[in-house]
Amino acid sequence: MTIPTFPVEIYSEILKHIPTTDDSGVKLLLAFLQSNSRLRAAALAPEVWEPHYHARYVHSVEERERQRRDAAGNNWRQLYIQRRTLDRKALQSLDEIRKDRRDRHNKVATITDFSFDIWDAIRQESRIPIPLCFRGSYGEQDESAVPPDALPRQFWANTILGVIARRQAVGIWGRTFSEQGDVPFEEALASLSSVYSVSVKEITVMLDDIFEHCKQELQKLAVCLDPNDSAYDLWELCIQIRSVLRDMGFRVANSHRFSRLFSQFPHSFLLPGHRDTIPMSLIYVFVSICTRLGINASPVNFPGSVLAHVASSDGNILFDMCSARRPLRTSNTADLQSFVRSQVGGATVTVLNEESTGPADSATMLSRAFNNIMSFIRFERMHDEDPASLERREKSFYLITLCRLLFIQNQFDGLLPSPPHTMPLDDRAVILDVLAPLLPEHIRSPLQDACEERLRDAAVKSTKVYSRKDVGKVDYFVGLCFRHTEFQYTGCIFGWDATCNASEEWIREMKVDRLKHGRDQPFYVAYADDAHSRYVAQENIIPVVPSEADLRRLYLSRSAFGRNFTGLADDGLAHPGRLSMSDEMRAVYPDDDDFGRKWVQENRNWECQNQEKFKSLTT
Repeated sequence: MTIPTFPVEIYSEILKHIPTTDDSGVKLLLAFLQSNSRLRAAALAPEVWEPHYHARYVHSVEERERQRRDAAGNNWRQLYIQRRTLDRKALQSLDEIRKDRRDRHNKVATITDFSFDIWDAIRQESRIPIPLCFRGSYGEQDESAVPPDALPRQFWANTILGVIARRQAVGIWGRTFSEQGDVPFEEALASLSSVYSVSVKEITVMLDDIFEHCKQELQKLAVCLDPNDSAYDLWELCIQIRSVLRDMGFRVANSHRFSRLFSQFPHSFLLPGHRDTIPMSLIYVFVSICTRLGINASPVNFPGSVLAHVASSDGNILFDMCSARRPLRTSNTADLQSFVRSQVGGATVTVLNEESTGPADSATMLSRAFNNIMSFIRFERMHDEDPASLERREKSFYLITLCRLLFIQNQFDGLLPSPPHTMPLDDRAVILDVLAPLLPEHIRSPLQDACEERLRDAAVKSTKVYSRKDVGKVDYFVGLCFRHTEFQYTGCIFGWDATCNASEEWIREMKVDRLKHGRDQPFYVAYADDAHSRYVAQENIIPVVPSEADLRRLYLSRSAFGRNFTGLADDGLAHPGRLSMSDEMRAVYPDDDDFGRKWVQENRNWECQNQEKFKSLTT
């Protein structure tokens, strides 16, 4: 049988329709390039590479992208090659940062210079498969899709994404609180998600998807979307947009879910299952959809709630997303006063003026968002027992301390931002390089001093090595899981000192000298499954073989867990008894891998013995 030969144009047309969901389509194009002349000519056609380029590359530095396209004449294959070359350089720099803890703050400059040109490659790195034991699939055997060092690769990829996103966000906040204040509401609020390593562009893409769905539903309802059509009814269109959004899940949250910290962050409340949220966030979605439909909509800093202002030649209206209320005419003072009374429970009505009924600028709404976040931090501290809440609060508080320096410059109270340990590269790349230049001298100087001091401390720690040859007996090791004899939490050791290395104040507060062996025993730095980092005396540790639930809780409670560990160590035992160390941990504790392996093999019955010991202590 002879395989028919088609013209090159036919092959090219076929190649245009190769799926772009993953790299398999590009691999097929590369296979064509190594085939016969006809197939190679088809795969060389620039247009067959265009869908793959757009599928892979959503982000870019706009000016550099224009220059690349001008130079390549929109040859999509050449553009694809250029971007993949940048990707490889960025991933190489990322590996250097991951593997070598020395001078990381200066090395990160290489990646931040690439900025959003390498965002999509780093995002892919942050989503690589992780070991099954941390996914809740401990019983499954096939981990062939999990690349080496997946957890630390994920951690450092997310770290770099966060640095790039926050560098952009600081610039947005600077413009928002400047005299020009020309930042759109959508962009200003989207920048809040930078503290969770999410870019403004990613929020835009999420809103675009919501808009497309909303538009389709409006068209099914035969709602006129063309303002030049005689059937166009702006009032009714706004009501229908609200109805469609409510059907998509966008509605005011109940009393308990209302105060979730994530209700303020677009990357969370735009996702299905999280769309019951606060008025600010509902108006954010409504305004974004209206803007895409060509409607002049803005947020309103209304007393007791947040509304939308919709400008119209027939008279401006105020729109409420939290109820089925008809729009309010801004010219109808009586209706506005009645609405305020319903919002404040019949209390004395606030004087209404242009400021409280007209469009609010982004600086006003961002300030209101900060107040919400502070309130929600306090709420979660008191009511949320989810271990992951601690890290959310730390990140959100850091966000507030970054932003507030830009809008309280004349009332500076000395509170300076200090990055949480989940953001180990922010001091130089975000605070010193981007934030500090935007501040007046009386704030910039103490901020620089504080950052430089932390950088000096980091430089010293980056050369510190804990060798067992240089210390007395330390019974346990990095990677050991344990339960605490008194507090009964499960923990995982990621550092140790031969004797207690805490301050005298901490030693007194924790009553260390009342322990049987006091301060003159090894102390271990550990992650606990309640999301806290602990400093634990050796006598309070009962080694355990971690269960699937233990591993999952430890992994989810602190993202920095992935910085230090790669998975379960293979010591040839049926039930792995320790975690394998990352390259960074191996450099800091060079003897602990061999020590841990020998310890586990020499103590094969330790799990049964210690389970009985633990039961006796907890009954």
